[in-house]
Amino acid sequence: MSEEYESEIAASRADIAAVLCGIVDGITTGSLQLSDEDESIVVDIPDELTLEIEFETDGGDLSLELEMEWSQPAVEGDGATEKPSEDDAETTLPVGAADASATLARFEVFRDRGGEWRWRLRHRNGNIIATSGESYTRKHNARKGLQSVVRNAPDAEVTDETLTE
Repeated sequence: MSEEYESEIAASRADIAAVLCGIVDGITTGSLQLSDEDESIVVDIPDELTLEIEFETDGGDLSLELEMEWSQPAVEGDGATEKPSEDDAETTLPVGAADASATLARFEVFRDRGGEWRWRLRHRNGNIIATSGESYTRKHNARKGLQSVVRNAPDAEVTDETLTE
């Protein structure tokens, strides 16, 4: 994974709030995808971290900085999770087990190019294993669809529809 990632946007208050909501979702699930046109990385967020909030005034300029810090856990192997991104992923959710480092894939809830919400299951090698197949107008509904798949898939029957009778 890259040692550093930095991005700056100038946008409306609502657009900035939407970005921050995506970050909050990533922190809540323990995995955050950061991406722009040039780079995409996934950062695993631990259960315990430090948040520093700083507000400053300098003449007529005001700034609010949010900074989170934590120690990187010892990892065997290289542990790189950098991967290319075609879409603007908003949230990643580890599949199944609570220990995200042991999983081979992650669910992602994201906005497609048309502004609609979708979900997909992405293998750690970057391949997309499954998609929602349909879009949702609300992120909440995309998440509900994803959660339905997670609940129902373990007991689902596998059928081969290519077989003819």
